[in-house]
Amino acid sequence: MVVQIPANAELDYTGHSWTCNRGFRQQAQECVPVQVPENAVLDYTGHSWTCSRGFFQQGQACVAVSLPENAELDFTGHSWKCSYGFQRRGDACERFSVPENAQIDFTGNNFACVQNYKRVGQKCEPMTQAEIEYQNYLIMLAMQCGGTKSVEVDGTCGSDSVSGEIDVCQGSKEASGELEFDNGLTTKFEGNWTSADEFEGTDGFGNSCDLEVD
Repeated sequence: MVVQIPANAELDYTGHSWTCNRGFRQQAQECVPVQVPENAVLDYTGHSWTCSRGFFQQGQACVAVSLPENAELDFTGHSWKCSYGFQRRGDACERFSVPENAQIDFTGNNFACVQNYKRVGQKCEPMTQAEIEYQNYLIMLAMQCGGTKSVEVDGTCGSDSVSGEIDVCQGSKEASGELEFDNGLTTKFEGNWTSADEFEGTDGFGNSCDLEVD
């Protein structure tokens, strides 16, 4: 049977059906023009639209992103992030202090303690020998599993709220790192991925932990 191709359409990649030309979208058995609003362009499919860089979608319109002081467009181009050395506080960007024995982290919007120091509130304090040995153990695991990625998480260990950063082995489902309780106490975490953004495991006190990517 011959494929009946409507106006503004062409055979698709199978050769047995049709698809609308770029700039048109399917509506029933027709191809109608895509109505591209101001400050928008056709998206990668050619059958819908996306806001131009510096604008975000609001209903069927594209509205300019309002950048606060010391901020810049993020990687999407449709929202903003604080510039290097500044941290988000509500809808503003404030410069943050880097304490002794720390440096600005890879995001540029927070600080990380240097090796053999741990974060305690807004300070970096020396690790104990046991903590240093555990840190070296994590490094060894990272080398064995072919690389890790770090993710920020929050959740509960036992009945207490925790947050922190854990390292996920890219070659398996293993995850480990350090968590901080609301009272500032820190503990190690060891566990596994249970889904794309959830982890289960135990803390250094033997409590069960349920974590989610922050």
